[in-house]
Amino acid sequence: MINQITALESCWHISPGWGKEMHPLAVRMLEKVLLPISDLSGYCCGVEWSGQEWIYAIVCQNETLYLAEQEFHTTNVLEKSTVSTPAFRLGDIVEVDFGERPTRRIIQGIFSLKDNWFYGVEWRSPTLEEVSTQSRTIWLADVDLVNVSV
Repeated sequence: MINQITALESCWHISPGWGKEMHPLAVRMLEKVLLPISDLSGYCCGVEWSGQEWIYAIVCQNETLYLAEQEFHTTNVLEKSTVSTPAFRLGDIVEVDFGERPTRRIIQGIFSLKDNWFYGVEWRSPTLEEVSTQSRTIWLADVDLVNVSV
């Protein structure tokens, strides 16, 4: 059984739903958004694919809220920031060294934290979700990833 799990872990890199057209983002990174329930505003500092939708990280009053698209309104106004451009985009296929040999994964999330970009990739197969309650996503810096041309 362990050999089957190891084989499964090493041979996949695109989860179900990702080999097709990627859903468009509702908001750009560092774009100001309005939170209608509280009449507050914040800005988008990250996004992650979860379930069957994008979940957005919205910084508001020094807290990070994780909201679905229906829970905020976009403004098309970008926050002034000195954060550099991300090295990778959502959907890019990258090589990650998880063990004996590098494996390919797809960027499924991007997050800006203290002027640095982090990229979410799945570290284990979605079919093994019922085995463990841990998150399948691991967040890595660009130095941990190598872009793969497909």
